[in-house]
Amino acid sequence: MKALKDTRILGMPFIFYIILTAATVFISMRGSLLDNMIGAIACSMLIGTGLGVIGDKIPIWNQWLGGGILFANLAASAITTFKILPESTIKTLENFNNGTGFLEMFVVFLILGSILSVDRDLLMKSFLGYIPTILGGVAGAFLLGAGVAFILGKSPIDALLSIALPIMGGGNGAGALPMSKVYGEVTGKDPSAWYAASFATLMLGNIVAVLYAAVLNKLGKKYPQLTGNGQLMKLDNKYSEKKQIATCKTEISHYAAAIALATFCYIFADYYAAHISIINNWLHLGFKVHKFAFMIILAALLNVTDCVPMEIRAANKQIQGFFVKYLSFPLLFMVGLGTNLNDYLQVLSIVNIVIILFVVLGACLGSALVGKLFHYYPIEAMITAGLCMANAGGSGDVQVLGTADRMELMPYAQISSRIGGAIILLIASFLFSTFLS
Repeated sequence: MKALKDTRILGMPFIFYIILTAATVFISMRGSLLDNMIGAIACSMLIGTGLGVIGDKIPIWNQWLGGGILFANLAASAITTFKILPESTIKTLENFNNGTGFLEMFVVFLILGSILSVDRDLLMKSFLGYIPTILGGVAGAFLLGAGVAFILGKSPIDALLSIALPIMGGGNGAGALPMSKVYGEVTGKDPSAWYAASFATLMLGNIVAVLYAAVLNKLGKKYPQLTGNGQLMKLDNKYSEKKQIATCKTEISHYAAAIALATFCYIFADYYAAHISIINNWLHLGFKVHKFAFMIILAALLNVTDCVPMEIRAANKQIQGFFVKYLSFPLLFMVGLGTNLNDYLQVLSIVNIVIILFVVLGACLGSALVGKLFHYYPIEAMITAGLCMANAGGSGDVQVLGTADRMELMPYAQISSRIGGAIILLIASFLFSTFLS
């Protein structure tokens, strides 16, 4: 009883949370949920968070099978598949997530908060050697994945579009989610169908990445010449991570500025993509660069030029942390309601699992080979530019680096998840436009 008394969910005492959630479930199952964003937020936060917390407590599942994130998504899919909630409730949540733009808002704050919190010198340095190393990992993943697919009798193009892209996309918030919107805009089809299978694929890829991280950690101990023990290259001591954001004090006004900056960046990226971009509006190359990619580029420029006050950067980082910590479960719950459990069955085949294994292996080998040109240690290059591209984004970074016992590589992991994710969005825009439009 003491454990339950001390337990807090969404900052609430456990009993208080249970009372609110039980009432919300009752209202939702009667089809009487308020049909606007207030009803959607209340329902998704209370029910979705509860499902996520349950998933994080299930042994084995919480360590190896995606934890609460995947559980909340699958449980929501089951709710839709077996019609546990009435259609009116599901429609309210889907409209808020897609029509009102909650999904987009989540991605916007995730992108800006992550990139502005990366050290400026580290970000500048990344374009010299780290970005090519990421590209090496992407090339390795695509080549090995397509090659194995061909050997197994599966279309190499299908393997790239449905397996390699989701795995290498920088996770969920800045990867599979915006990629599904790109898919929908290019093909005119419902992005939820593509997203359901892609989310399952990237979660399987994350599991493989965590397993590979354990192997690389052991490999580094056996062959110490292959690793810097958490140091990517010998010059890292020249670029010590700045701590201003972590220690910076913020006020309420800084959060207002952070929200205004994040939303401005997105509407500007949207306008730029639609009206200014030479690639999108003048060259007629057969593909378009998605607005999320332009937003990531803009955020990187804001970081490099150092024009955003540190207090606003800190506020953006804290807002991003709030979204990740408290709104990930509700988001995946709402996304799951738009999918069907049958969508996941197509991923769980021996052929797909083998391809996933080799896609992640290709990411490791490609990043190690290119990283060698820039004097990166092979183990660290494979972990950061390889596995942190192939995992499930921010949470995957923690899993991979924790398993590899190299948490100090987190800034590089963030570059992989965010800047690398932008690169994959560019590639996805081209591939979808070329092969699906």
